[in-house]
Amino acid sequence: MTIAARFRNYFLAGILVTAPISITLWLAWKVVGFVDERFRPLIPPRWDPETYLPFDLPGLGILVVLVGLILIGSVTTGILGGLFTRYSGWLLRRIPIVGSVYSWVLQIFETLLSEEATAFREVVLVEYPYRGSWAVGFITGQTEGEVQDLTSETVYNVFVPATPNPTTGFLLFIPERDIRRLDITVDEGVRLVISGGIVKPDSDQEQESTWGSGTGIAEEVERIKKEMAAQYPSEAEPVSLFGKLRDYLFAGTLISAPVAITIWLTAGVISYFDDNVIPMIPSGWNPGTYLPFGIPGLGLVLAVLSITLVGYLTAGLLGKAVVRLGDRIIGALPLLRGIYSAVKQIFETLLKKQSDAFREVVLVEYPRRDAWAIGFITGAAAKAIQENTGERSADHEDADSETANIFLPTTPNPTSGFLIFLPRSEVKRLNMTVEEGLKMVISGGIVTPSAEGSGTQAAADGSNSPPNQPGPNPSGR
Repeated sequence: MTIAARFRNYFLAGILVTAPISITLWLAWKVVGFVDERFRPLIPPRWDPETYLPFDLPGLGILVVLVGLILIGSVTTGILGGLFTRYSGWLLRRIPIVGSVYSWVLQIFETLLSEEATAFREVVLVEYPYRGSWAVGFITGQTEGEVQDLTSETVYNVFVPATPNPTTGFLLFIPERDIRRLDITVDEGVRLVISGGIVKPDSDQEQESTWGSGTGIAEEVERIKKEMAAQYPSEAEPVSLFGKLRDYLFAGTLISAPVAITIWLTAGVISYFDDNVIPMIPSGWNPGTYLPFGIPGLGLVLAVLSITLVGYLTAGLLGKAVVRLGDRIIGALPLLRGIYSAVKQIFETLLKKQSDAFREVVLVEYPRRDAWAIGFITGAAAKAIQENTGERSADHEDADSETANIFLPTTPNPTSGFLIFLPRSEVKRLNMTVEEGLKMVISGGIVTPSAEGSGTQAAADGSNSPPNQPGPNPSGR
């Protein structure tokens, strides 16, 4: 072997050894830094060890989070904690929009942290995107409600992730007969997807020989253990300190995570408007100039008032003339007129009362027969598409033969997806509201409305229930 070949082999061996360790440590350090930046400021200076020590303590933020969640879990498992939890949840549900977000986030965490939960517990193979082509999926639950009723057989919610980012993908409803369960863990399935098939499940890897293999000693030890376990069955052991801390951690996560996520999303929206609107206020009119503190939400309030004022002014003759003049000016600009025309048409279609855009939730066979996905009708297809699909009748009187524009969103980000064109006769209309359909898509099938439709979901969320109604099990176990 030449010196160059040896050097190359040594170099590749070095990469094989150092790269996995380096990437793992880098990711762990990023997580530690992210958590420390957000939770270290919550520690009072006199309780912060770094106040007295000449060096930093990375990971202190993670320790604060864990201790905080355990304390919240231990407090909320009592009577007073349970009452506080029910009252706070009831109050959050009474806030428009915020209550809806809180309800479905709470339902997701209750489902994921429950011992009986089946969400993301099983890896399966499904034929995707057509027969004979297979993809890895994760079962998020058995389909319930009207989706199950319309498919008329046992169907499962299956999340098919993308590669290399498994946090996005498609929610499909697959019959049980078309699902092939894999004898691999969820962790192995995720690694298989992220690596694009490079990392195989551990069961497929060549395992190194363990102590006692080939001698019969290891097999004999396992046989004796099984005989002892059968002869002297162990009684129920008392819950250890670690078990209690684990349960408190689950309970704290179940209580605090939905509230924290709801507040974080609300604060993010408010901060976005404040950062972009408040700088436009003249200093003489800005309350922040005179007050020793800021007014959170001022930008959002001013944005709503400004849009309302613009609508009021443009309703008159002078306002309409100004709008027409603005349309002509932008229409004369080569590049901007195309963007302006498209955006204006979208908003006019969405906001007009007689519009059917995103007013109806449907079930379509996608991406193949016997596989179902949730879609949203955005309107009737254009004339050119109607003519080319060949589904529209000659006299244009058969509504079911009309080709519809259907938007199929991805999971968990419904702002992206696919636009397909299908005859209305080939889609199954659902009674659920658009909000319920979005919840189901975003949650990957964990949040499922019942068969009766929109009214039942509100009852399930408990948005109108008084706080003395039984709430969820604080432990989540």
